[in-house]
Amino acid sequence: MQFLDCDKPVGRVIFECWHCKQGIVSEFSGEPAMGKYKERPLVVLAKVQCPSCSETAIRLNSPEVLSTTVIASPWGEIKLRGE
Repeated sequence: MQFLDCDKPVGRVIFECWHCKQGIVSEFSGEPAMGKYKERPLVVLAKVQCPSCSETAIRLNSPEVLSTTVIASPWGEIKLRGE
């Protein structure tokens, strides 16, 4: 996972789907949303749905996910030196 533009109103995150390993870039905005569970503070997580397999790809601590785009996974084919 790699976060980009964290200092701007709209941030981006590059990640792979937890289920199918599809590369995804999502744009998000806002500060983490806080809720309560059994009278304790709780960060509310937004579920990001994978466009390829329709499963929950990742959960972000952002109140609003603006877009989700499929990309080639930057981690899919990691080769060691000398291969």
